[in-house]
Amino acid sequence: MTSDLDFDVAVFARILSGLEAHLPITQELEERIFKGRGSPWWSQQEHMTSWFRSQATTGSGSFTRATPNRSAKTTYNRLQSPEGLVWIAEALGVNPILLQMVVNDSAAVPSRSRCAFLRKELPWSMIAELAQRRLREGPQ
Repeated sequence: MTSDLDFDVAVFARILSGLEAHLPITQELEERIFKGRGSPWWSQQEHMTSWFRSQATTGSGSFTRATPNRSAKTTYNRLQSPEGLVWIAEALGVNPILLQMVVNDSAAVPSRSRCAFLRKELPWSMIAELAQRRLREGPQ
């Protein structure tokens, strides 16, 4: 199933900002990725909310772009953060058994291909449907 459903990045960032910041599957993945170097000082909620929000600008520094990107779908499909992709899925309510299986399987994928693998298993259509449900139902 493919979804043509898209959100303005500001709307998607607002949805993300209202979700749980610290979640177990994401935390486990971060511990594996950062291997004893400590978790990042930010939560994935902060990271992903600011990343999606910033797409509406031309960016800055290494993240400068010629034109703003208003599409959450495009942003998701370009995202190069395995822990960010997993947090979005977990926070929006992807079945935890499925998500844990996908995360476990992703460990066998070369790190350069991990985000593509995660997006294949957690496609935008799934994310968009869950985000749309959050908009309809309001805060949980």
